[in-house]
Amino acid sequence: MWHDFNTQLFLLINASGQASKSFISFAIFCAKYLVYFPIIYMGICWYIYPIYRQLMLKMLISLCLALLITFIIRHLFYSPRPFAVNIGTNYLFHDKTSSLPSQHAVFVWTLFFTAFFNKTQRTKTILCLLAIIALLVCWSRIYLGVHWPLDILVGFIVSFISTLIIKKYWINVSKLING
Repeated sequence: MWHDFNTQLFLLINASGQASKSFISFAIFCAKYLVYFPIIYMGICWYIYPIYRQLMLKMLISLCLALLITFIIRHLFYSPRPFAVNIGTNYLFHDKTSSLPSQHAVFVWTLFFTAFFNKTQRTKTILCLLAIIALLVCWSRIYLGVHWPLDILVGFIVSFISTLIIKKYWINVSKLING
């Protein structure tokens, strides 16, 4: 039942063979390059706004945990990508590695949740931008045919849990970092 729902939802979101070239180009930009915007912004903020350094450190540590969990899941459970099982239309070259969970989803949602759990008046704009980036990246990965909706959902959950763990144990983690 879940497999059928996942497939039907994928086919609903996935670009058809007649999709607009400009829309495909936009989706490719979102899928491949939009993830770099937060990285560039964080690099700039590290030097210009030292007040955000603790938030960025929390993001980095949450990402390490989330990507470790992702690595373990991908090696324990192989899930073929949609194009590997000839479902839908693929517009983005990708190796036939396991698709569950989506590393792109894990990346963008971990940044979002870290900002969300540490929000202040100053971070509301960042939070909105991260939400938009996360939604566009996740949508584009399905639209272009390289991920199932379940891959995105599991990435979302891994990010949420990883960020909560770091939030809960931040005092201990920061003591380890600061010696």
